[in-house]
Amino acid sequence: MTMLTIQNGTPENAGRVGSKLVLKLWVRAGVVAAAAVAFGSLYFFVRQYFKDGIWRFDLSLVNKSLGTAALFLVALSMFLTGAAYFSRRPGMSLAYRKHYGLTGFWTGLVHGAVNHFWLPAVGLQPERKLDAWLSDVPGLVALVLFGAMALLSNAAVKGRLGGEAWRKVLRYGGYTALLLAMAHAALLKWASWTKYLKTFGSVLPSLSLPVAAFGAAAVLLRLAVWVSEIRKK
Repeated sequence: MTMLTIQNGTPENAGRVGSKLVLKLWVRAGVVAAAAVAFGSLYFFVRQYFKDGIWRFDLSLVNKSLGTAALFLVALSMFLTGAAYFSRRPGMSLAYRKHYGLTGFWTGLVHGAVNHFWLPAVGLQPERKLDAWLSDVPGLVALVLFGAMALLSNAAVKGRLGGEAWRKVLRYGGYTALLLAMAHAALLKWASWTKYLKTFGSVLPSLSLPVAAFGAAAVLLRLAVWVSEIRKK
């Protein structure tokens, strides 16, 4: 019994436990991402019937789902920060922030690749306006910022910058990128959003509308944290 206790307390065993926990975090984030893409694809498929009377499933619906799933995952990552601040028992929620954020970034990369390369290759047109660059630029800049954050998120960079500066860079970069991603969605879907809010004509709104609202909630929650911290000083 003594030998077993000592063995379970070794750094090697602690490393195994840590590795299992990290794997669990990645698996959970991957499952949430896959579920978000699957739900979005089904949602757009059903909405297409109510909106246009068409039962057709193709890569363009998956592409829309990838975009909304990426925005949802990144917003979820940042929403958890504010929620944990105001929660008496944050639990494991903070541990998932990095994994949801990185999974959202990778989902966004796949969305960008499908939108600009795969759809044209199979003869489908992405959902873009004549002035496509106007909506594309915020999305591309957001991806660049999220990519930079992914590189900065490792412990080596934290050691060089210092903990406080590192957290500030990730915080301001992350919320800037989130706002740009929301702007990308708004520039693409503003007409659809406003039409739905005025008429409720298509039964189901574009899925980007509630997802963008969730992103706005994450930003407002961060502002509430900022105000609360100022009042405590």
